[in-house]
Amino acid sequence: MVHLEGALSLTPPTPLSVHALGHAFGQVGVLDQVSFEVGPGEVVALLGPSGVGKTTLLRAIAGLLTPGAGRVELAGVSVVNDGLEHVPTERRRVGLVFQDYALFPHLSVADNVAFGLQGPSTADRVASLLALTELSPFAGRRPQTLSGGQQQRVALARALATEPAVLLLDEPFANVDPALRLALGEGLRRIVVESGQAALLITHDRDEALGLADRVLVLAPGSKGGTIAQSGLPDAVYSHPVSATVAGLTGPATFLPGLRRDDEVETPLGTWAVDGRCIGGTRVVVRPETLQLIVGGPWTIGRVRSAPPGFLVQVHTAEGPIWVATSRRPTSKKVRLSPLDPVWMVD
Repeated sequence: MVHLEGALSLTPPTPLSVHALGHAFGQVGVLDQVSFEVGPGEVVALLGPSGVGKTTLLRAIAGLLTPGAGRVELAGVSVVNDGLEHVPTERRRVGLVFQDYALFPHLSVADNVAFGLQGPSTADRVASLLALTELSPFAGRRPQTLSGGQQQRVALARALATEPAVLLLDEPFANVDPALRLALGEGLRRIVVESGQAALLITHDRDEALGLADRVLVLAPGSKGGTIAQSGLPDAVYSHPVSATVAGLTGPATFLPGLRRDDEVETPLGTWAVDGRCIGGTRVVVRPETLQLIVGGPWTIGRVRSAPPGFLVQVHTAEGPIWVATSRRPTSKKVRLSPLDPVWMVD
């Protein structure tokens, strides 16, 4: 076999690579050693609380802010490195979808999508994007005559028009009624996946992150700014958090003190089996679905909340109230609690 030195790789470049990104405003650290990638056709959610640096990170990728340290690559091209801009904002291949959609009210839907495009193929490109986003019947309408969900799709079509290396979705459902978020989120994901586009979803909503993304990055506060505390598949990040901080950011959690001995842990509520993948830990992570109610025991049921398709039951224990998810309304006031599966522990 002959090996050609310098032969071209057939592997497509990674749409977005962020390496050890850091930034501070004066003496206040905002981002600290943030590193991650978004692969071709992948939807990655960056989940974190308000003020942790999510918007600063998005602005650094888009070129709206120059980070003090680290490197950003778009489709294999370095656009910024240690405070030096290599590619200006207008030449970066990013598509932006903001909270308020930022549509031009005086232009039609088709003209909004076509804005910034040139060449004889513009009309065909716009038509294909309107078909993809199911907006063809509204091509001649003004954005203000559309629903919020339709406006969101216009903004997405416009962001896709220039065939960006990566889509940056900045809290795209922040201004949407909660009842519509699921439908709009699934619609947005379908469009992104069908277009083969890489996308980074910036959000503080854990349901959006866990429900829509292929992979989740948890951006948590650190001593020098926001840092990636954990990354992985949504179910893994939720079920096997690396810390109490990650557990709290990814879903409702109660923490019980535990003394581990081999594959078991002694808690104030009983001795339970520990997940074999769990290394160390001094506290048991209890999610509503972690435990089951068993009739007859020392703990008293308090409030019962409807949570279709089941119920959330508040159980008063020696460690305080614990919420337990059940499929049926409990018929007994006295219960004990037992885990459905081996439990997970964190420090």
